[in-house]
Amino acid sequence: MKLIVTSGRTIQQGAQLYSKDSREYTEETSCCFIHPLDLFEMNVENGEHVLIKSVTGETVFKVISNEDVQVGMDFLPCGPHANYILHSHTHGTGAPDYKWIDVEVTPTDQPIRPTWDLLEDEGGLRLGLSGSQCPTIAKADVVIHDVTCSLCGCLCDDLTANIKNNQVDSIENGCLLSAGKYTARGRLMNPVKKSGGKWNDISYDEAIQFTADMLLESERPLLFGWSGTSCEAQCLGINIAEAVSGTIDNCSSICHGPSIMAIQEVGHPGCTLGQVKNRADLIIYWGANPLESHPRHMSRYTTYPDGYFVENGRKDRKVIVVDIRNTETARAADEFIQIKPGGDYAVFGALRAIVRGKGDVVPAVVAGVKRETLFRLAETCKNAKFGAVFTGIGLTQSPGKYKNVRNAIELVAELNRHTKFTLTPMRGHWNVYGTNQTFAYLAGYPYAIDYSRGVSFYNPGETSAVDMLKNKEVDSCIIIGSDPGAHFPRECNEWLAKIPTVVIDPFIALSTALADVQIPVASVGIDAEGTGYRLDSVPMWLKSVLDTTLMDDVQVLTKIYDLVRKG
Repeated sequence: MKLIVTSGRTIQQGAQLYSKDSREYTEETSCCFIHPLDLFEMNVENGEHVLIKSVTGETVFKVISNEDVQVGMDFLPCGPHANYILHSHTHGTGAPDYKWIDVEVTPTDQPIRPTWDLLEDEGGLRLGLSGSQCPTIAKADVVIHDVTCSLCGCLCDDLTANIKNNQVDSIENGCLLSAGKYTARGRLMNPVKKSGGKWNDISYDEAIQFTADMLLESERPLLFGWSGTSCEAQCLGINIAEAVSGTIDNCSSICHGPSIMAIQEVGHPGCTLGQVKNRADLIIYWGANPLESHPRHMSRYTTYPDGYFVENGRKDRKVIVVDIRNTETARAADEFIQIKPGGDYAVFGALRAIVRGKGDVVPAVVAGVKRETLFRLAETCKNAKFGAVFTGIGLTQSPGKYKNVRNAIELVAELNRHTKFTLTPMRGHWNVYGTNQTFAYLAGYPYAIDYSRGVSFYNPGETSAVDMLKNKEVDSCIIIGSDPGAHFPRECNEWLAKIPTVVIDPFIALSTALADVQIPVASVGIDAEGTGYRLDSVPMWLKSVLDTTLMDDVQVLTKIYDLVRKG
């Protein structure tokens, strides 16, 4: 049966982000959610296995019957199983079609393949730990308040960390995702190097020298990630990329890079989350599911808190969700508007026409949304005292990409003729906004920066990581503050496994399997400190709650920079 695959976050997948070598992570990311009518047509029961095949590859998933998914669609949690069948075409934006893959789905008796097996198929080598390892140190068992969470773009700064036996034993006030990170135990104690089909321990000096030599010997090195580390480390990354005439890219290129492209064309009518909390009486989540991707976004900033001008909190606000799937966020909203996949651009255009007084050109149905619903939505927006739109990767990773976001921004501009309205992209990684700030400040561009010409050059679709790996232009790679092994298309990972690759990460990641060397570092917000930017561009300082036996990102990158400068 032919279906269209869309992938996205689930709360359980997010909780396992720092335990990707676990059985639970494989179980969550190898599920597929299909409408009961499609399962009936395929004669497949809930819990059975199906083989999903695309032009790129095929693998087995466990079926979950789910009426929230539209007929003809197949929802997959983000992860290596979904990306195993993902093609690497970005349509000139740097972001693959995570939300739109044509597939063939058939029943099968084949077993589900473990995550590490998929990575080994791509040329990697699994790395396992023999139990919990603890690189952190605490002077005593204590309770630390007002901890800033380094998980998602919300950067919640009201967590309480309970320290016991030199580790974070539990987190209070945090979400399931933050608890998964702060209590994760899958950390290396020293650098490792792949040799002779196995992993061997090496020293920090050896690992750093290997990395510097790799960069100096490369003609087209790529430095990718950066969204999971501090701004101080990002600045060093820019300096290293310039010194070796390399390309440096961050996670924006595969998530909200298209949002940035739209902002570059028509501007950004944004504001801080504090303004939303205190003023907004209308909240619209479009192509976003914050209850699973940013679990405290609604409770801290948009929906439930009392504000200065919104004294009764939830009672004084209206929340609308526009999405292709009836998500957890949609069920918590006052109104859910379901659109057909790929229909966002058309719906934005229809709303713009209505707001401009040209509603007579709007047909009876636009992308599955009735004309009457569109008129009601437009009137609701115009009558709001302060409206806030939050856009997700449901816009940036589906057909239309940055044009979807551009049309959304232009709708907000039209609404500002009638009332106050803002738009904010739902940035994912805790410091992905920081990468755009530091990169733009030092290099003039927010991501996908190529120094091979001797000056910074920016052209998403050409100088972005996925495109360069797909085209096999890269001959070495440093991965830091990201995990392309879990989130890049299969074709890109296969090339990473063939070229010299170094992973700098506090945790064992799926990218570890593709690397030649992994350098473990202290984790910002846990046993290292640094600056991060919240998703509304507010800079925040993240303090450490533990001491460490490891080097941190800044120390490692400083040593690498010193070596490459010496040549």
